[in-house]
Amino acid sequence: MLLARRASLALVALLVSACSAWEPDSSTAREFELPSAWRAESLAGSLPARRIVALRREAAQGPASFRLVVIPGSGCTGFAPFAARYFSGLTKAQVIVLHKPYADLYAGPAPAECPPEFVRHDALRSWRDDALAALRQVKAGDAVPLPTIVLGISEGAEIIPYLLPAIPNPLGMVLLSATGLDPAIAGEMQAEKLGQGQAWKRLQEAAASKRPDEAIVEGRSLRYWRDLFGWKLTAALVEAKLPVLRVWGGDDALLPQQAYERLHALPAGNPLSVCDWRLDRADHGLQGQRGDGVQLVWERLENWATTGRLDCGEGMRQRR
Repeated sequence: MLLARRASLALVALLVSACSAWEPDSSTAREFELPSAWRAESLAGSLPARRIVALRREAAQGPASFRLVVIPGSGCTGFAPFAARYFSGLTKAQVIVLHKPYADLYAGPAPAECPPEFVRHDALRSWRDDALAALRQVKAGDAVPLPTIVLGISEGAEIIPYLLPAIPNPLGMVLLSATGLDPAIAGEMQAEKLGQGQAWKRLQEAAASKRPDEAIVEGRSLRYWRDLFGWKLTAALVEAKLPVLRVWGGDDALLPQQAYERLHALPAGNPLSVCDWRLDRADHGLQGQRGDGVQLVWERLENWATTGRLDCGEGMRQRR
């Protein structure tokens, strides 16, 4: 996450982590140990020095019926302290959570500041290439590749369709608190919602300038912002030709509800097979009146994997 003094435009970036609504407790992240069911694997990214940590858990009940590959949101979230709670309702899946290079596995859901090395290297293209390289090294342990659902949380959704070449048996994609719009479009809509339209324009101007990629603007390198403004997500989702489940909170304070409708208004989004699930009274982390909405998502995914089809049932809308 970005420093607090940069919070106003950090929100505009639409890429806040939003991995969960849990806040770290009073103990430090380093006091946590991995639960016995989880293990960490260090994998090489696109360059050997860029290490990717994959946090992994086998199915909690019986043989796994599917695999869930999870790409966390923006910032340097570390899942180790809360993975057991976050995935507690998911019992039938092998879970693999990839962490960006230079992220601290034990940082928790909302670290106050990311390491300088992380900030220097964080960018969508690099993350895509690193995640692809890491997934190709994951030892599945099954003779026949498990059906795999690839899930992106907030910013994590930006790269998931680009990871499919490393997935032997993809079943579908899930966008948690992510619109499916190109991030430049969604970011502009969020900026307007937050009254930060002029700040967003200044950021665009900085990205279009001749300043070096390494320059830090609003807590990110210009390399990061340049990748974001040029990133094509909607077309990549269409090209994947897989069903997509979008889940978001009706009281999300970060992303405007209109951003989710905008995808269906774009000609580029028309070929998408999307199942939309808006959780009423839930926030960006899917926490709200119905409790922990993330656990409701796991129920849907287990049904999807068991039946082999995405059921756009009660409270959901099928859009094509």
